[in-house]
Amino acid sequence: MLSREQIQIKTPQQIRLMRRAGLVVADIHTALREAVRAGITTAELDAVSAGVIEAAGAHSNFLGYHDYPATVCISVNDEVVHGIPGERILDDGDLVTFDCGAYILDDNGTQWHGDAASFSSCSSW
Repeated sequence: MLSREQIQIKTPQQIRLMRRAGLVVADIHTALREAVRAGITTAELDAVSAGVIEAAGAHSNFLGYHDYPATVCISVNDEVVHGIPGERILDDGDLVTFDCGAYILDDNGTQWHGDAASFSSCSSW
């Protein structure tokens, strides 16, 4: 059980950094939902994610972690989580799950992370 001494109270600045990382993740999810359609590859969706992260001045939680090669995990239909983006082409009716994460660095180099998963259906229209 935790004691009061073990609970770390975040400063307003730390909370702002956590919020900023969470907003980057929200922006990634928005961009992916707008981009997902029949005929797109999961690698192209990863490029969308990478663009959002770069534009925000953030870093991917996933890229390079234990050699993971992408900025987002993309699972299609009945795939278990943490699917690796590649040349798979999405079809009309596919259910696509996105697991995204990004972090912001503070002035001391501390990483403040955001991470969330969502899903979207794929359509050709």
